[in-house]
Parts: sequence; C-alpha cells; structure tokens
Amino acid sequence: MSNFKIDKFLEDNNMTYMFLLLANLETERLGNLPYTVKKKLTGKVTSKALEHIATNDIPDYIIKDMKKEVEEAKKEE
Repeated sequence: MSNFKIDKFLEDNNMTYMFLLLANLETERLGNLPYTVKKKLTGKVTSKALEHIATNDIPDYIIKDMKKEVEEAKKEE
C-alpha cells in the first residue's frame, strides 16, 4: 500500500500536522492518568505533552509511581 498522499502532505506541512496529532494523543494519555500521578506533574498537561513529543521521550508515569511504592514498602520492612 502506497502512502504517497500522506507522505506528501506531511512533507509539505513540515510534519507539523503529525506533531500536533501526537501531542493531542499524549495530552489525552496524560489526562487519563490517575489523580495521584497527575498531581505530581509540574505545569500544564498540554505543555508536558508538547515537551514529551518534542523530546521524543514518553515516560510511563504509572510504572515510575509503582516502582516508588515498591521501594518505599521495602524500606518499611
């Protein structure tokens, strides 16, 4: 399957459209995080999403949060 039309569109628009689509998906993902995880984020969710896409670094906050809980539980033992 040829994606010539899509490739041409993205090339003509300097990938801006793709960047915004990815940022929108990242904003939705961050918005669906549990409240306990979201309150630890600094700044606005939309700004964080744009930053994640721009740096190509999509952190998994749930796993990070779970790892911290496990480490704290081990310390308490």
